[in-house]
Amino acid sequence: MVRLLTRALVALACCLTASLPAAEDALPQSARRVLETHCIACHGATRMSGLDMRELETLLAGGTRGAAVVPHDASASLLVQAVRGQGPVSMPPGDAAISDEEIDTLVRWIDSGAKWADGAAEVGDATWWSFRKPERPSVPDIDAGDWVRTPIDAFVLAALRERGLEPAPSADPAKLVRRAYFDLHGLPPPPEEVDTFARDPSEAAYRALIERLLESKRYGERWGRYWLDLVRYADTSGFETDHFYT
Repeated sequence: MVRLLTRALVALACCLTASLPAAEDALPQSARRVLETHCIACHGATRMSGLDMRELETLLAGGTRGAAVVPHDASASLLVQAVRGQGPVSMPPGDAAISDEEIDTLVRWIDSGAKWADGAAEVGDATWWSFRKPERPSVPDIDAGDWVRTPIDAFVLAALRERGLEPAPSADPAKLVRRAYFDLHGLPPPPEEVDTFARDPSEAAYRALIERLLESKRYGERWGRYWLDLVRYADTSGFETDHFYT
């Protein structure tokens, strides 16, 4: 019973906190979150109606209908008119309604000067990993004998030992060439390739094998599709609007 009561109180506190207006210092970030949720899909890279809402400069410049945001004047801003359904267009389209709380966030943000949070140049969380400058980590200093040949091996071995594990034995030439083909091409190697490598499983022969696999178009076909999925590639935006991406 005590546990249930505690959970109920925590849930009530969360609901009350969520219903409170955003603090003024968090207002720009809250407004940007509203834009990300309801606007960027059409007014981002697609730039429908010439409007790009990912950057403050392009948001202020507006699109074919004029400036989307007029700082210190929410009522004159086309963005507010659109989300309220009071202007020439009503946004967002379809059933993706924007709540009254979200509209109020945009209104207060614009009336307060439409400042961008934390000096960020684009919509998005600047603390996200892809916005951070890469830092080279220090290579683990471990006693590995001849097993570690590259810095990556040192990281792998250190992670294994943290879990009380040791590396598996080296693969025989036939298995090694099959692993290389499946990893880089997603296809099994030709029998003659296995026989050739089995006769000369030297370090130089293995490096030459990897270079051939990397230079092949099959490598690009296998791994390119993963990157295209990550960036949500498409030739068009779908069957309803069918805007061509360039």
